[in-house]
Amino acid sequence: MDIYATTKNHGEPTASVDAVNSVIAAAGRGARPDVVMTILNEMCSKYSVTPNERTYRSAIVACNQAEHEKRRQRKRRARLAHPSLVSVNTQDFPTFDEDNPEDDPLLLQWWEAALSLFRRMQEEGLTPDIQTYSSVISACESAGQWQRAIGILRTMTSEDTTSHGPNKFCFNAAIAACQKGGAWLEAVELYERMRGQVKPNFITMNSVLIALEEADQKELAESIYREALKDKIVQPWKWTSDEHSKKIRVMDLHQFSVCMAKIAVRNVIDSFMSAKPVHDASKDLVIIVGKGKGSEDGNRVLMPEVKNLLKNEYGLQSMVDEKNDGRLRIRSEDLFKFADI
Repeated sequence: MDIYATTKNHGEPTASVDAVNSVIAAAGRGARPDVVMTILNEMCSKYSVTPNERTYRSAIVACNQAEHEKRRQRKRRARLAHPSLVSVNTQDFPTFDEDNPEDDPLLLQWWEAALSLFRRMQEEGLTPDIQTYSSVISACESAGQWQRAIGILRTMTSEDTTSHGPNKFCFNAAIAACQKGGAWLEAVELYERMRGQVKPNFITMNSVLIALEEADQKELAESIYREALKDKIVQPWKWTSDEHSKKIRVMDLHQFSVCMAKIAVRNVIDSFMSAKPVHDASKDLVIIVGKGKGSEDGNRVLMPEVKNLLKNEYGLQSMVDEKNDGRLRIRSEDLFKFADI
């Protein structure tokens, strides 16, 4: 695309800021953040135009996407190097891979570029919009920079820089950053603040519960999970049909993370020891855990984790459903025996 949109009277080419912004946005969509940065840095000297809010927003979005793609690539390489791992946290692995020069810590990281652009636009008197804030926080989240993610979020509430408060995307990215950084207390604090401003969603709960489960804060995790059930943010139960076309109520966990699935299963099994169990023990407990088709490598993730939890924590045996190998079944007689009914 030719950036030069018009021609001056003396014949020298010039460009409009809209034309340059369009090229920057196109380069971002084409996964070329390096081109984005080059054009942005040359706008004044080469094209005689000044960057505006749209310019910086498009550039920051491109940097955010590049940071997330970098993380996905690292995760794939980690899985190939450690195929026995059920889940991979890229923060557990070195950031530099000799076979991948883009991981060199001496080079500018894309989250740093996004943060630098964010500060630069503010220094130039430009006001970030909600998408710009969200993209900067998301870039920091992808890199595990939870302190910086929280810092950016706080500027949205402590400074009169925007007429909008943080939206769910901003909160979710900051909470996810805390989860990846092992900052469970900060994740819970952000969650409580979010509840006063924006309704949390499934993604919110997933990050908060992972943070708590990984920190061995089981009681707090289960308490927050019950809140999510009450608010219908998490809905693990659904009606389906068995092999005889009879309607049955099943627990559907195939969209859950391993941590959330464990918390959900504990909530059900523990309820058998209370006055109000959440499942009728006179019926088999059917748990949908999926066949692994949705995982990156196609391997089952939830099934072995749920089976082990039931056996090791509760002494309950579960079996793969004969009619559907994406389901686990706990027989009603075993549930009666466990609950001592």
